[in-house]
Amino acid sequence: MKFQFLLFILGRKLKGKVKNDPDFKKKVAEKNCTVQIKTADNSKGRYYIFNDGEVDSKKGIAANPTVALVWKDAATGFAVLSSGDAAKNMEAIQNGSLKFEGEGAAALWFAGIAKGAR
Repeated sequence: MKFQFLLFILGRKLKGKVKNDPDFKKKVAEKNCTVQIKTADNSKGRYYIFNDGEVDSKKGIAANPTVALVWKDAATGFAVLSSGDAAKNMEAIQNGSLKFEGEGAAALWFAGIAKGAR
């Protein structure tokens, strides 16, 4: 539940930042893609659709995202994402708690966008 709520709040922050910050909207407009954040068992997830400088967020699992950030489980995803610590993200990648499926460049782009929304 906490993981899903965190992903929902991220979507709200992204939408608010796009609406209120023209420079952020320009960054978002750099790429049209779908970014999925989910658990490895597909039980929890949310996806973010970036299109022409706008962002939409939907609960569930996208069929063909540009990139998927796949967490081992919801508890791990929540702990790392809520910390906001880039070192913990790197540690999660190194120990296999976080994996990427799809376009790696989109994952890096999204990381910058999500950081800018905080």
